[in-house]
Amino acid sequence: MPSPRFYDLTAAQLNTFCLVMREGGYAAAAKVCGLSVPTVWQQVQAIERVYGVKLFEKTGRSIKPTTPALALYRQIDPILVSLESTFDRLEDSIAAPIRIVSGVRMMLEDLARPFARFRKTHDNLLVICQGNDKRAEELLLNDQADLAFALQPNPQQANERLHYESVYTVDFLVVSPPEHSIMKADTLRLVDLAKQDLIVTRSGSHGRSALEQAFHREGLKPRVVVETDNSAFTVACVAAGMGIGILAGNAQGYLRQNLQTRSAADLMGVRSIVAMWRKGLLLSPAMKDLIDEVKAIGGTVDDVSQP
Repeated sequence: MPSPRFYDLTAAQLNTFCLVMREGGYAAAAKVCGLSVPTVWQQVQAIERVYGVKLFEKTGRSIKPTTPALALYRQIDPILVSLESTFDRLEDSIAAPIRIVSGVRMMLEDLARPFARFRKTHDNLLVICQGNDKRAEELLLNDQADLAFALQPNPQQANERLHYESVYTVDFLVVSPPEHSIMKADTLRLVDLAKQDLIVTRSGSHGRSALEQAFHREGLKPRVVVETDNSAFTVACVAAGMGIGILAGNAQGYLRQNLQTRSAADLMGVRSIVAMWRKGLLLSPAMKDLIDEVKAIGGTVDDVSQP
């Protein structure tokens, strides 16, 4: 019986290939993994021989991945993540730390209680850091975090290297100082919001994209006077009288207890908060339990899917 074709491959070679894909070149990948540039090139050449395809083409002084390289990377990257996480899973008898990324508002208003419930039954150290959706993706992909909680991205914004699982839903909200005229209108309209000084999340964020799409559908342009990288900062700016805030969150959140809040779900819809992790990561039982505690915010708990 002939040996499987993958016998001619090593995990080190495949990891080097993935580094070249991520870093955009042999020299950059060599710096990351501590190998010489010729060694990196040779490992990529070995993979090309096994698969019988060309993985990179020279374009001037740089290289460009071929179509087979892109397809191989999408398949190999989660396999390597799974392989690496087997070491952690074998150590699950020890309560390993869980590294978490969350937005400030989300942590203060939504996640602190489920995390506290988790700690009552688990000894795992929770290492929690602040980060918006872009920062969360960066930390996950650089293996500096295990889980992140963020606003669900549009399909075009989703990172193909990450798994997204809905845990609860939030409304888009309009937040204003007390007695603002926008809150007295019978109907909340985008055309009226377009006349206001708006405080919103930074361009490119998932919440900002939803806002811009809603205004674009009406042929309107929002008058943005302040951009923030988290909803808690947005609320602080509203409280200081700088304008009207638009954010995704919990209508009963205590951060806005001295402000007025109105749902903009009819204008911008609702959006899920998702748990995020790298595709291929083998979730520990403790991680699954933590996600289930967060799902309880929405009143239902389903088994955490493991892609």
